[in-house]
Amino acid sequence: MEDLAGKVVLVTGAARGMGKLEAMGFAREGCRLVITDVDGKELERTAEEMRSQGYEVHPFVHDISDREACFSLAEKVEKEVGPVDVLINNAGITDCRAVLEYPESSLRRMMDVNYFGSVWMMQAFVPRMLQRKRGHVVNICSVAGKVGNALMGGYCATKHALIGITDAIRQELYRSGVDFTIINPGYVRTGMFEGGKVPFITRWQDPQKVADAVIRAVKKNHAEVAVPRFAVRTTALARGLMLPKLVDLVFHLLGQEKTMAGWRKDPNRPF
Repeated sequence: MEDLAGKVVLVTGAARGMGKLEAMGFAREGCRLVITDVDGKELERTAEEMRSQGYEVHPFVHDISDREACFSLAEKVEKEVGPVDVLINNAGITDCRAVLEYPESSLRRMMDVNYFGSVWMMQAFVPRMLQRKRGHVVNICSVAGKVGNALMGGYCATKHALIGITDAIRQELYRSGVDFTIINPGYVRTGMFEGGKVPFITRWQDPQKVADAVIRAVKKNHAEVAVPRFAVRTTALARGLMLPKLVDLVFHLLGQEKTMAGWRKDPNRPF
């Protein structure tokens, strides 16, 4: 999809952070933006900022974990804005703690948002793309979906699941005209992992770099993108070769199990 001008792009979790940057990037490409988030106040601020720059934007307060609401949103967006050409499943939440300390509510909420939310959005919007025989879906996954990380088990589980189902639907809809992209960022400085410390061999990623990678992936129709490329691919390869003890040893030497020991919830995030 080299030419994005005039395309309708929907970005979930677009009130702040990476989602906001993705929306801004697509707007600069001449797209018509639909942005959603559960934080209505911050979402409207983002919409006003985009309008002040002359971009077309349509904000919808929406909780992607509500399946029926996703189907209602698809009808409303198509009626009020037009058919969605590109769906960016960006919305996500985290809770960093030891696996044995997770309350049920936290694990279920992460799975509802990070995994089921993206599935419901695909079920709501992809059939409409299939009718037109064109469309593109980007699922924001993570290196955490390639290999587990101490004190991030619940989050890792959601991203493993999202990668798996994205691979499956891409195969199911092969040559249908609808394309799918997995984006696997490393540690991104957005506030979502406030208090965390990255291992000494890597660094925090600029969220703008990830947002730019998303836009390139849609234009070039990449199936999977890693940011940063070398670190994420190397980590995924080691685990993919079924060498978990080697991964454990390397992570221990890097102090990986302590990266989220200082994590704290961002008070500006209402979830």
